Amino acid sequence: IRGCAERYGHRYVEDAAGNLMVYLNATPGYEDKAPMLLQAHMDMVSAKEPGSNHNFLTDPIRLHIEDGHYLYADDTTLGADNAVGLVNMLALMEDDTVVHPPMELLFTVCEEDGMEGIRQLDMSTIRSRRMLNMDCGDPDVMCVSCAGFVHYVMRLPVTAAGAAGQAYTLQIAGLAGGHSGLMIGTGRASAVVLMGRVLCELLRKVPCRIVSVDCERTMGIAPHMQAEIVLKPEQEPDARKVLEDLLAALREEYANTDPELSLTLEPLGHEADQAMDEASGRRCAELMYLLPYGVMKYDSCDRDVILNSVKQMIRSPIDAYKWELVDRLRILAELTGASLVVQDSYAGWPFRKDSPLQQLCCQVYNRLTGQELKIEKLNSCAETGEIAGAIPDMDIVALAPWGRGAHTPREHLDLDTLQPFWEFLTALLRAMCEEA
Repeated sequence: IRGCAERYGHRYVEDAAGNLMVYLNATPGYEDKAPMLLQAHMDMVSAKEPGSNHNFLTDPIRLHIEDGHYLYADDTTLGADNAVGLVNMLALMEDDTVVHPPMELLFTVCEEDGMEGIRQLDMSTIRSRRMLNMDCGDPDVMCVSCAGFVHYVMRLPVTAAGAAGQAYTLQIAGLAGGHSGLMIGTGRASAVVLMGRVLCELLRKVPCRIVSVDCERTMGIAPHMQAEIVLKPEQEPDARKVLEDLLAALREEYANTDPELSLTLEPLGHEADQAMDEASGRRCAELMYLLPYGVMKYDSCDRDVILNSVKQMIRSPIDAYKWELVDRLRILAELTGASLVVQDSYAGWPFRKDSPLQQLCCQVYNRLTGQELKIEKLNSCAETGEIAGAIPDMDIVALAPWGRGAHTPREHLDLDTLQPFWEFLTALLRAMCEEA
């Protein structure tokens, strides 16, 4: 990005966090028009299929196209989240035929890791009071608000005790996973909650012992999880029967959302001599099983709008809803002997009814396509929340080319939407120059 700015003579500033702001002078004759801010983030979620040996620090993302126009990566996330925004801003930096007002192009870091990049940005450096974010929305869908979040952890003290028996790995895999904001209302299973359910069922019927539970850290819906348990030789047939019956029930329950769900029990080839004591194991399983997951509240005026959802990150555009759910989770933690710690919180981007930028986008889209631009309010978090919180009079919209499967190895981008999006973007910028 720096190299592109230097080649085309654009001034840029890089802050201590690594965020880059590139400044584009207005097309001659439009220097007095109000400036426009475009924004996208430079990092991606590094998720890969189980068993993949891909190293994100050294290996390139390998690409392939399906059905003639869907771009995928081989067994990893694609990175279209948020490269679709980056490429459009780079194209604006290179193309001097686009008519546009003064432009501020903001490239941020660490969005996927708690929005840390944008949160270190000096907002006083931003002159624009209208903004296009390219991290959400579709070419025919304009996002006009998003959730904020409270990120929490629960800590459960456990006691170890001697154990006798064979060690086994109990694994839940094959879940669809997905973006924890965009896909939370689809009914997809969480491996964490399912593991709690499986362990509770197993502990009720076969008095096994739990050694550990482990879930790979993810900002999305957990697609797999494993536990280590201890079984005596005579318990193994009963345990396998319990798991077989439970797997059949789960596959029926999640046939539409998680058709590849699997539940396996494999011996580790060694004896176990330590495990959680029975009380600790029971509390661990019950806490996972009872964790609130999914949609907690919908907008009473619009059932398509999620106001509150939970996945170890509570999301809502309304602060009161978030903190009420924190109180409920704290009570749940205390009932199971755990404690809840709020690690971070983040403001949402509220819907603005009187938005001139929304109106202009709708007019431009209708003129280009003859269709109406759809409106969406997202349950996912976005950097727009930090900007809206710091600059309350910023008029914000979000659109982007069509992408699906963000934060999973099935992430894909519809290449056929790139050109229409570019045509909309350049038409919007021209319309800003033609405004009275």
